[in-house]
Amino acid sequence: MHKTISVLLFSLMLAGCGDARLTSWRVDPLTKVFPDDTRDTSQSGDVVPLLARKGHASIQIAVHSEAGIADLKADVEMQGPVTAQVRHAGYVPVASNPPKSPEDELVRTAPALYPDPLLEGFPFQLKPKRTESIWVTLSAPPDTQPGEYTGKVTLSAGGATISVQSFKVQVTKATVPAVQTLQVTNWFTLEPESLGRHFKIDKDPEAYWRVLGNIGGVMGNHRQNVFLTPVLTLAGPKIEGGQIRYDFAKLDRWVETLQKAGVIGTIEGAHLLGRRSGYDTSMIVPAYVIDGGKVVLKQLSTDDPHAEQFLNTFLTALYAHLKARGWAEHYIQHIHDEPHGQETAIYNRYAKIIRRNLPGIPTIDAVGLDQDLGFFEDVSDIWVPVLGSFDGQLGKIQAHVAKGGQSWFYTCIAPQGRHLNRFIDYPLLKTQLLHWFNFRHNFTGFLHWGGNYWGPEPFLDVQPVINDNETLLPAGDNAIVYPNPAKESVLSSIRLEAMREGIEDYELLVALAKHNPEKAKRLASTAIPNITDYVRSVPQFRSLQHELMAE
Repeated sequence: MHKTISVLLFSLMLAGCGDARLTSWRVDPLTKVFPDDTRDTSQSGDVVPLLARKGHASIQIAVHSEAGIADLKADVEMQGPVTAQVRHAGYVPVASNPPKSPEDELVRTAPALYPDPLLEGFPFQLKPKRTESIWVTLSAPPDTQPGEYTGKVTLSAGGATISVQSFKVQVTKATVPAVQTLQVTNWFTLEPESLGRHFKIDKDPEAYWRVLGNIGGVMGNHRQNVFLTPVLTLAGPKIEGGQIRYDFAKLDRWVETLQKAGVIGTIEGAHLLGRRSGYDTSMIVPAYVIDGGKVVLKQLSTDDPHAEQFLNTFLTALYAHLKARGWAEHYIQHIHDEPHGQETAIYNRYAKIIRRNLPGIPTIDAVGLDQDLGFFEDVSDIWVPVLGSFDGQLGKIQAHVAKGGQSWFYTCIAPQGRHLNRFIDYPLLKTQLLHWFNFRHNFTGFLHWGGNYWGPEPFLDVQPVINDNETLLPAGDNAIVYPNPAKESVLSSIRLEAMREGIEDYELLVALAKHNPEKAKRLASTAIPNITDYVRSVPQFRSLQHELMAE
């Protein structure tokens, strides 16, 4: 068992004297800091974080000023090879909590301001009588010598230092494996018209590709390794000899851009079937057809013979291109999102058409296990059930894996109640534990639909309405990042940081299981005894995490 390492408590310092303008204290980064927190009301975080090599750890410093500080600046210095990035957490308004979640599952009841975006701009204004937090992200190269390292955060205003906060971090012998085994995807909405609402891409044809690469860089750095790729819209259809031919130059650039950014290990082909409008409307097949001597994209009914004809020609060309580029082994293909009800027979028929034209390519789709899986078993390789739908049906999933399939899980609006999820008004521990859940129940992937489904004002509206204005989203279900137009990129969030650390915990559990499977199983089972029963105490979780890293 890892022995808890004591730390130096933070103290206010200015040439040996305190500065009454600012109060600051440590808070565990899994504990959210709110505007009305004080040193007396918030939980202390005065433990030395453990940092695995090739991994990440966070430090959070709460800052409060009665009078306010117009230009508070934070700089971080770190001893040795450990690197540090400093940001500050911003607040977003949450109007309502998930309706199916009891109060004791929330970090605070709405309406309220909640911390989420990690803002990179310094200096910033610390308003009077308000508490915010400074967020330091630490990482260690793989060759870092294990041991204790020190750092400091210098807080200043008007060019004068007002506080120097010292901290320690313990770099462990544990190393996050170089090859990530967990498959992770957040779906991004990246059509030019959508990105154009937040980024200036209309006058510079290269700006779109810079934004795409920068988003990929942020997500790759946070261990996303699967990226939803709109293969249909990236195909360049043209008429040759009276037939439609496809130019995949845009697809090539898309994949190469994201590979260079480090986010694509797996190319996730977007859905080939859709719906005419809302969730319960009829299925359609988007298809390129020749109309009036031009190629147009039409929504064909599933009983239209041209739909199957289109898929036969398009997928034959796509498959040949994937093979030529050496990408077929790293490609998976969606068929239709969340098939249900009367859609299942149509899904089964089209899935067989798609699999025939993409031999050896795994098919993948999100599904609820409350569906009759008879339609799904023989036509989908990677099952992605929504968390909360399979509480009593893990046996079905295990049987699918035993036959050679894969199983991931996903979150989307659901689950609520006492399940894990990553809503803004849930504790951050729930977010990090999502990937302990992956290991605990033998899932090998995670999918979330909302990477950047922003409304017009992403920092003011974290609960857009979807499904023809019928569904109000839980806070943060729509996005895990925020736009950063000044850098043609995106800002991280404290949820994304917790998610990355959870993914790294998963990889350490996988590594531990190779030489001590019983201990890995015990740690995961202690963290998550069953689907809705998991550790809710941050200190208790830290103890388990420390025991993992000690191995």
